[in-house]
Amino acid sequence: MRLQARFQVILPAVLLSTSAAIVALVLNRAIFEGLPHTEDEVAFLFQAATIARGHLTAPAPPIPEAFDTPFIIVRNGMWFGKYPPGYPLILAFGVLLGYPALVNALAAALSILLLIALSRLIYNFPTGLLAATLLAASPFFLLQAASFMAHTVCLALTLLFVFSFRLTLAHPTIRRALPGALALALLVLARPLTALGVTLPFVIWALWRFWRAPNWRPVGLCFAAGGFLGSLALLAYNQHTTGDPLTFGYELWWPFDRVGFGPGIGTGSGHTLEKGLVNTRANLQLLEDVLFGWPGQLDLLPALFATAVALAQLAVSPFRFRPMQRMHPLTWDLILAAQIISLISLHIAYWTAGQMYGPRYYFEALGAIVLLSARGLAHAVEGIRWLWRVLTPRSDLPPVAAPLGALALAILILWGILSTSVPWWKSYYGWYGIRAEPARTITAQAPANSLILVPTTYWTEYTPFFVRNSPFLDSPVLYAHDLGLRNGELAAAFPQRQIYRLVGDQLIPFHSDASPASRPAP
Repeated sequence: MRLQARFQVILPAVLLSTSAAIVALVLNRAIFEGLPHTEDEVAFLFQAATIARGHLTAPAPPIPEAFDTPFIIVRNGMWFGKYPPGYPLILAFGVLLGYPALVNALAAALSILLLIALSRLIYNFPTGLLAATLLAASPFFLLQAASFMAHTVCLALTLLFVFSFRLTLAHPTIRRALPGALALALLVLARPLTALGVTLPFVIWALWRFWRAPNWRPVGLCFAAGGFLGSLALLAYNQHTTGDPLTFGYELWWPFDRVGFGPGIGTGSGHTLEKGLVNTRANLQLLEDVLFGWPGQLDLLPALFATAVALAQLAVSPFRFRPMQRMHPLTWDLILAAQIISLISLHIAYWTAGQMYGPRYYFEALGAIVLLSARGLAHAVEGIRWLWRVLTPRSDLPPVAAPLGALALAILILWGILSTSVPWWKSYYGWYGIRAEPARTITAQAPANSLILVPTTYWTEYTPFFVRNSPFLDSPVLYAHDLGLRNGELAAAFPQRQIYRLVGDQLIPFHSDASPASRPAP
């Protein structure tokens, strides 16, 4: 019986996590054609490919303009992406395997497993299973998992930190804290503002507990060490790349790309609280649309309901909320709600809404959102049972009620998939005009040890070619911008390579001694 019970827990968890990973990989191929479609993803893949070769930066190209692409910086002989190195460090494993999309797919699967494991500790298994089902069916979650953005990995790190933190409450040992400390270090090294947002409620709680529970202090110091080492590594990376530990690569690309308010921050006259609130409203509206894809703007209602119930219980029975113990489930409701609010509130101070494959700045709060959504649905069921007992005190809910409730939820999920997920996903096919062809065909026919000059007017035309380059410019085929009259400089910089110009879908040999008038027109 014990083995059967374990099987009943493990099987649905494995099925849900595997399904999410498979859908993410299918979407990556079917919607994105295995290509990055944003400047961010191009930079992440470039950094990951550099780290996979054992370096933090690549040597600057001999003619930087020939390989210019957004968010990748040339400085002091170095070539590097503008982003912190935490996510590229993890993405590098996918690059080494030759399949970078696998990283986010596995992170999606891990997020679902951690969600179920966390719920078993703070609520129960059915709540975790329901939350995992909601997450695995979320259009927002699956599209991010199909991309090369950092958020899916950071969601997994967030859930690992919270899971580890919860384990230490009952048994405060360093062994239980180490996974969370490592997750925190990587999260800081990947997205420092996000790391602050999702951990701030736990930091406050940890400080209180550090003061009141002496046996927990070594664990608290372990978590603090994770955050400190992640911050230290980030400062050292900034010093290496930008020359100043407090200057991020963001600011080298756009000097106004900083957190805060006032002139010089953000575009135009500067970032203001009013602009931040406008961005927040837009992101919450989009989250309401693509979280589950339900009709009638129902997506956020269950989570809001769970939070309202917890607040009402706090007002009526404050003795239930004991932060020194494992804590009542209602207390966890408030902690998770605080995590969501903290992440949203901090991003008010950032100048852009950042909408890319959904309201991505809120993505790392998805674990908290779906857990609260599952709790809200459970409260709704209990409310219906209570109302039935009030109206018909001599009878219980009919047995058919449970299947009908499950059917209603299944219909909502199916509605979200058909009415929101599929059309929304399809809208990203060929996004920004980035397509696999003709780069795929050109690569198949390009001679080895060649340099192909690509006529481009915008970065999106160059992206399908650029991502095939090694950051160290030693891949069998290299792709560069066609610089026109300066192509002779490129030929001189790569004397060992055959040079071709891409004209239409044809590769035309380039001769550096040919006069401009005799060269084929682009």
